[in-house]
Formats: sequence, C-alpha cells, structure tokens
Amino acid sequence: MIEVIVTYQQVSSLQNNMWQVVRFLISFILFVIPAIGTANNSVNVSIGQWSFEDMNAQNLKVDMTLTAKGIGFTASADSVQLAQPIGNIKKIKLNCKELLIVSEKYMCSRGHISFHQKELGLQKLDFELEALPGDEKYKLEIENLNLASAFFSVTFIIKHDKWKLFADTPQLQLSSLINFLSPYLQPDQLKVLANWSIEGDLKLDLDLFGQANQLNALELDLVSKEVNVSDSEGLYVSEGLASTWAIEAERVQQGWQWKIDVATTAGQAYVDPIFLDLSETPLKINAQGQWLQDKEEISVSHAEVTQENITDIKASGSASFSQINNVKIEVGKSELTKLYPIWIQPFVVGTALDNMELAGSVDFQYEKQAANYHLSVGFDKVFVDDQAQRFGIDDVSGTLAWSNYEHVKSLALNWQNAYVYAIPLGKSTIRANVQNSSLALEEPWLLPILDGELQLNNFSLHNPGDDNLEWTFEGALTPISMESLSAALEWPLMHGKLSGIIPHVSYADHKVEVDGALKVKLFEGVTIIRDLRLDKPFGSLPQLQANIDMKGLNLEVLTQTFDFGKITGKLDGKVTNFRLSNWQPVYFDAKFATPEGDKSRRKISQKAVDNLSQIGGGAAGVLQRSFLRFFEDFSYQRLGLSCKLRNDICEMSGVGDAKQGYYIVKGGGLPPRINVVGYTRRVDWPDLIERLKAVSESSGPVIK
Repeated sequence: MIEVIVTYQQVSSLQNNMWQVVRFLISFILFVIPAIGTANNSVNVSIGQWSFEDMNAQNLKVDMTLTAKGIGFTASADSVQLAQPIGNIKKIKLNCKELLIVSEKYMCSRGHISFHQKELGLQKLDFELEALPGDEKYKLEIENLNLASAFFSVTFIIKHDKWKLFADTPQLQLSSLINFLSPYLQPDQLKVLANWSIEGDLKLDLDLFGQANQLNALELDLVSKEVNVSDSEGLYVSEGLASTWAIEAERVQQGWQWKIDVATTAGQAYVDPIFLDLSETPLKINAQGQWLQDKEEISVSHAEVTQENITDIKASGSASFSQINNVKIEVGKSELTKLYPIWIQPFVVGTALDNMELAGSVDFQYEKQAANYHLSVGFDKVFVDDQAQRFGIDDVSGTLAWSNYEHVKSLALNWQNAYVYAIPLGKSTIRANVQNSSLALEEPWLLPILDGELQLNNFSLHNPGDDNLEWTFEGALTPISMESLSAALEWPLMHGKLSGIIPHVSYADHKVEVDGALKVKLFEGVTIIRDLRLDKPFGSLPQLQANIDMKGLNLEVLTQTFDFGKITGKLDGKVTNFRLSNWQPVYFDAKFATPEGDKSRRKISQKAVDNLSQIGGGAAGVLQRSFLRFFEDFSYQRLGLSCKLRNDICEMSGVGDAKQGYYIVKGGGLPPRINVVGYTRRVDWPDLIERLKAVSESSGPVIK
C-alpha cells in the first residue's frame, strides 16, 4: 500500500495556483477590451509595467484591428509575475481573430495564447471566452493544456466569487503525474515515493466546484489500465491492473461528505501475503461516509467489498488517526474451498493449518465499540481434513463466538465425527456462554473416544487479550480398550482398559497445575499422578514436575504389550521429584519392584532374563550357553530396578546387593530359580536409553 497522503492544504495550494493562472488569462484578455470603444480602425497600446491585484506584467503590447466579423487583436508581454509557486510567466503571446462585443458581453470564439513557465514549460493553448464583466460572469474553455505530459481540455465558469472547473484527458501516465505533483508534496512523502515503481495510464475526468479560494465539491472519474506497481521490498506488487474509479466529495460544515466506487476487471495484485488474480475474481468496492476535518476523524456509513464468486464483505465505522472508535464488519456466507486458498492459507503458512482439505461454508461478524468488541464465526456443514493426517472433523455446524461485553453471547457447535492422530472421535456438541472475555460451558462436554468417553466438567476460559490467559476444568475418562487404542495408533498391541479421573486442572501465569491426584487405570493397576505442574507449556523451554505412584501393575499384561519377554506377577512403582525440561528427563528418583506380600504366581521367561541382563550391563545370551537353556521360564522371589537421575547420570540399583553388583531378579520359589545381577551402577542416561531401544528391537534368545 502506498502511504502517501496528499493533504487538504496541498490540494488547496495546487487549486489556488491554477486559479491564479485563470484569473491572469481572463484579466489579460479583458484588460484591453475597453479601449476598443474609442478606436477607429486600429489601436496600438504599449505599457512598460501593468499591475492587477497580485499580478505584475512587464512590457505589455496590444494591437487591435476592426474586421468584417468583429475585432481582431493580439497582445504580448515579456513576463508576468504571479504569487509562488507559479512565479514568473514569460514570452506571453495572445491573439483573438473574432472578438465580439454585444450588450456588454464579450466573446472570443477563436483564441490562442502561448507562454512559458518553469514547471509548466511551453504552453500553446486554444481557447474560447464569454464574459459579462458587469455581472462578473465568465466562461473560459481551453484546449491542449499540457500538464504532466498529457493534454487536457479545461472549462472554467465563474460567477461572482463562485466557480466551476471541468477538466479531462484521454491519457495520463502515472509516472508523469507523480513528477508533476512532486513540488506540492512534503519531503517525507517524496521519500516514501522514492521506494516505489509506478507505471500505467489513466483516463481522467475531473469536476471541481468552489467559491473564492475554497474548494467545495469534486467529482473524479478515472479509468486505469496496465498499472504496474511495486515497492522496493516486493511486499506490494500489481501487474496489468485495470480498474475504474468514481469519487465524489462535498463540503458539509466542518468536513466532507464523500463517496467512492472502484471496480477492477483485469490484472494481478500481491499485497503481502495475499495474491489476487483479478481477471478471474474481479473486485468491487463501494463506500460512503464523512471526513470531519476539525476532528481529523473519518466515518464510514456503508462500505461493501465484493470479490466475484468468493466473498462479500460489508463494513461501517469511524476512526481517527490514533484509534478506531467503532467498527462493524460482516462477511457473508462464503464457500471454504474458494475462501481458504486466497484469504486464509497465506496467513497460516508453516502452521498446522497450512495444508488442509476443506468444504462447507462460513460467515463472520465483528463489532467494536470503543474498548468493547464481539465476534462470531458461523459454520454450515464444514469439513476439515489435515493433509498430514494429524486431525480432521466432519459436518461441523453452529456458531463460535467471543466477546468482552457484559451481556451474554451463546456458542454452540456440533459435529458428526472427527479424529486426532488416527484416534477416532465420535459425534459431539459443545454449548457455552461468552462474556467479559470469558467462556464457560453450559453443560458437561461429552466427547466419545473409541469405545470410551471423555467428559469435561466446569470448563471455563478467560482471555483478556494479553498474556494473562487462564483456563480450568475437571473431568473423567470412561474405560477405553487398550487393544483398540493401540491398533488405532499402530502401537504394539496392548491389553486391558485405560480410564481415569481428572481433578481440578488450571492454567494461569503460563503454568498448568493439577489440584489433587490424576488417577489412571492401566495394565490392571492404578497410576496416581500428584503435584503435577507444567511451566510455560507453549514457550521455548517448557518445564514439567510431578510425583507418580503405580500400584498393582500386571506384569504379564505389561510385558506382553511391549514384547519384552513374559513375566508374571505384580509390580509397584514410584517416581518422585520427576522433572522434564523441554520434554526431556533431567531429574527423578524412580523405583520399580515386586510389592511386599505379593501372593501372585511369579515367573520370568528366558527372553525377559536376557533383556534385564542387558539393561543391567550384563552380557546377552548367557542362558543359551548353559544348561538353563532347556528351561522356558524360572521362578523368582522379587524383581526390581531403580534409577536416580542427576546431571544426565543414572545411579542404578535393584532389590538387593550382590557380591559384584545388585540383584535385578532375586531367585526364589520352586525350581528352576534364577538370579539376574546388574553390574553397572552409574550409567549415562543416553546410554541407558540406547540399551532400552536395543532390548525393544531384539527378537530375544533362540531356545533349542
């Protein structure tokens, strides 16, 4: 967008200068006419210096001759001095072949005048003049006025101090027009223009109406073609742009009533980041309103922007240079398949919304009054599918709203089905109220997930528009089959059910906190997460803290899930002072062991023995080289592992000390029994992770 604004004072300066030229031409012609009444056949007048108001002529000469059709006369002057910036006009020559005088009415139907001025250059004009000096009525028509390298036809009509000006030209080059206007622009405006390349042609028709030195109304019609515009940074570009402009303005009290109509029919335009092919989707703009000059405030009573086959936008409002007082915007129902690639996708490049398949239609409303605002988006059978298969939703209908007004606005959305990372979500409805920059559910939100359901209760959100976003909720997850969940996510096959209770969860001051314990049922046991806190979850370095207790996990279900090798029995675990930085473990005390008093049958397979040996730093495949290879599984009394993570070092131990290490598995029960000993006490955390990866990727020992 070109940010050069020609001020009213600059327009007035240009207008006053043109008015000076007109007054000079009329005065110069009429100056010599009274002498004709005293002439016989000819009159010759020479004046060394002539002054009229703020004009001064040097070496003025007039020759008049009676003819069969009237009077012919010629006049010349070496120079005429006018006020700045017109300044000095030189080499003036004027002639009128047919000057008629009838009842104090003077008419010159075939006149010619030439002169030279610094900015206007050499001018050779044809003119017609009608004058009634007694009534102060004048009409002057000029042809071939050369301004900005274009030839204008100009008509001046003056009655007393009221005047009209009509000017038109069939072709005006934009680059020449800018050069012509440069003397009337401010230095900062010239600096801005220096960063732009502007080319193209205009057809111009201008009507001005005024009184004395004041402009009271204007009508401007423009037809542009092949307009090419670009800024130095390439953020604003047009090629082959063709458009029509109709602008009207009328002075009312201390301001102006204005109206504008614009239609583009050809060409292309890029306004970062929007690209428009105006040949395929022509754009029409019409608006009207007022400009209050004393308050420096503009009001738009009605504005409409129509992009053919794409969208229709209506707006109204008022604003000053420093703030928007009020505004109302309505976007009519628009098809997403057409709206998205032009008006949405360019703003979301690089985000999760960058590449989507869409269908359905949306509409949009926005209202702002001083500091208060309200917006709503309507959805009608909308379909959204992320091409990266991360999320999708089908048949969305309803209204999404937000407001900081006191009065309540309703929000209601429903859809038939959806998915998030291959997890199917069922039919659902959200109903909420919005007010005071806050949202609160009207009723619990039920979201079907596979064969279970997530229920959110008492959800509320407050967003005043700064960094003080806050939200809170409670909820519960009814049992979800782990078989169906693992199949949907293409994980190793898990068994059992996943369910849980979600206590009071809140987000404030860039922190997520859980008041109470988060309870999850998994692997036939219970996992309780306490003191959960997440700092700056959306920042560059999120931090998570928690304490985790696991009770009664079924080892057979757990090891079967991860193909670790079969282990039967129960397992308890405790992870205290658990800390993640940027989602990587940096500190914790973790201990997993057979619970005291476990009465369940405890067996461990050869594969599980081998994998636990590798984790503890022992050699792989030891059982295959001994007579124990003939046994498929072994009894054990207890098993367990612990790790204290500090500074990327894991201090490891087991369920008891051995002569050269620590017991990971302590043999017991009926034969055959086996002990698994870990030898490495201090392990680099990355090295331990690599061992776990190797175990998960191993096919285990081969029994022969």
